[in-house]
Amino acid sequence: MNTLILPTIPMAFAFALPVLSQVLKGNRKFVNAYAIIVTGLTFVLSLDVFRTAYSSEKPLIYTFGGWNAPIGIIYEVDKFGALFALTTSFLMFIITFYSIRYLERETGVEWYYTLYLGLEAGLLGIFLTGDAFNLFVMLEVTAVAAYGLVMFYTEEGYPAYSGVRYAIISSIGTTFYFLALGLLYYGFGTVNFADLAAKARGYPFPVSEVAGNFLMTFALAMALITWAFTIKSAIVPNHFWLPGAHSSAPSPISAVLSGLVVNAGIYGLARFTWLFTGISEFENAVNVVSTIMIGLGAVSALLASLAMTAHDDVKRIVAYSTILHMGYLAMAVGLRTEIGTKAMIFHMLNHSLGKALLFLAVGIFIHEAGSRKLQDLAGLGKRMPLTTVSLAIATISLVGLPPTNVFFSKLVLYYAYLEKSVALVVVLVLSSVFALVSYMKMLYWLWIKKTENNTEVKEPKSMVAVLLLLAVLCLAIGILSPLIIEKVIDPATVQALDVDGYIQAAINVLGGK
Repeated sequence: MNTLILPTIPMAFAFALPVLSQVLKGNRKFVNAYAIIVTGLTFVLSLDVFRTAYSSEKPLIYTFGGWNAPIGIIYEVDKFGALFALTTSFLMFIITFYSIRYLERETGVEWYYTLYLGLEAGLLGIFLTGDAFNLFVMLEVTAVAAYGLVMFYTEEGYPAYSGVRYAIISSIGTTFYFLALGLLYYGFGTVNFADLAAKARGYPFPVSEVAGNFLMTFALAMALITWAFTIKSAIVPNHFWLPGAHSSAPSPISAVLSGLVVNAGIYGLARFTWLFTGISEFENAVNVVSTIMIGLGAVSALLASLAMTAHDDVKRIVAYSTILHMGYLAMAVGLRTEIGTKAMIFHMLNHSLGKALLFLAVGIFIHEAGSRKLQDLAGLGKRMPLTTVSLAIATISLVGLPPTNVFFSKLVLYYAYLEKSVALVVVLVLSSVFALVSYMKMLYWLWIKKTENNTEVKEPKSMVAVLLLLAVLCLAIGILSPLIIEKVIDPATVQALDVDGYIQAAINVLGGK
C-alpha cells in the first residue's frame, strides 16, 4: 500500500466508527481501542512517509486514480510536509490516550472519536496535497470536525456559542480562499501547486495552458488568500474567534487546535508565498503580502502577550499564547529568507509540542478541580507535582528559556528578525517578557499561593504519562537542537524553497520519467 494515501486511513475509519458503535451498542472499550489502533496505524504510516521523504532528493508524488496533474489531484510531499504530517499523527496518537481518561465521565465518545479521526485526516491532507483545490477540501474537512469538537459539551451554552462563532468566521475564511482559487484558475488555467509555479515562471507544463491574464488576477487572489489564512491562523485582526473556541473545547481538543490546527494557516501562507517568490513580475504583490504578514504578526505577538496578563482563566491565557506564537510565525513567513524559513519550520514544530503539553497539563487541573479559574486552582500544584512540573517545563519552553526546544527556535527567529529590523527583535523580547509574567502568575497560584482549597485531586497515570513524554521531548529537542537542525530542519528548509525541484518532480511523473 502506498503510504502517501495515509489521510484516507483515519477518514475511512471515521466513517465506519458510528456504524460499528451502533452494532456493538456503544461498547466504550471497543471505541477506545478502535481510536488507539487507528491513530497508531496512522502514526506508523506517517513514519514511513517521513523516512521515505527524507531519503529522497525530490518530493514524493502520488496520483489519485491514475489521473496526472493538473487534471487530477496529486499529493506532492516534500520534507516540510512530511515533517508536519509526522508531528500531527504523533500528537493525535498520544492525545488519544489522554482523551480516554479525560472523557471517562462523558457520553457520546463514539462521536468524539469520529470527529477526531476526521480532523486528523483533514490535517494530514493539508500537509501532503499538491493541489490548491484539494487543500480547500481538506481545510473544510478539518474545519467541520473542529466545529463539532469545540461544541462537544452540548449541555453547556458557551461552547455552542463559541463553536458557532468559530464556524461562521472560519467559513468566511474558506469562502475567501475558494474565491481566490477561482481567480487563480481564471488567470493560470490550473490550481495545481507545481503547475501554478511553472506558469508563473514561464516554464512549459504538460496538458494545461495559461488561460488568461494571470498578472491581473494574481494580486487580488493573493489578497484573498492572505486574508483567508490569517483567519485560519488567528492573526490580528482575525484572531478574536480563537480564545473562545480553544478554551471551550475539551482540553485534549484544545491541545490539537492550538498545537496543530492553527498550523494550517501558516502552512498555506508559506506555500503560496514560496510558489511566487523570486519572479520579477509578481515581486511587488508578494512584497506587499510579506510586509502585511510582518506587520500583522508583530501586532499579534504584542497584543496577545498583553492579553495573557489580563486573564485569570487558565485556558484563555494559553489560548492567547497561541495567537502570540502565530504572530512569530507570520513574521517569519513574511521575511521570505532562508533563515526566516528555517526559523518558521523549527518554531512551528517546537510550538506544536510545547503548546500541546501546556494545554494537556492545564487540562488535568481542570479535570480534577472542575474549574478554569486560577483562584479555584490555588495550591493544587503541590498535590499534583508531576502535572505541575510538566506545566512548568511547557511554560519555560514557550517563553524560550534554555535548555528547552523553543529557546533554540527563538534564537533562530532572533537572527532571522535581526536581518530585517531591530524592531522585530524588540517585539520578540517584549512579548516574551509579557508571556513570562503571565506564566509566572499561573505557577504562583498553582504552587505558592496559600489556600484552604481542600478539593480532592489525583494525577491520572495515563494522562500524566502523556505529559511526561512531551516534557521529555521538549527538553530532548532543545538539548539535541544542533543535530535536529542539521538532520531535519535544514533539509526541510532547502527543499521547501526549491520551487524548481518541486515543479520538476511533478513534470517527471507526467512524462513517466
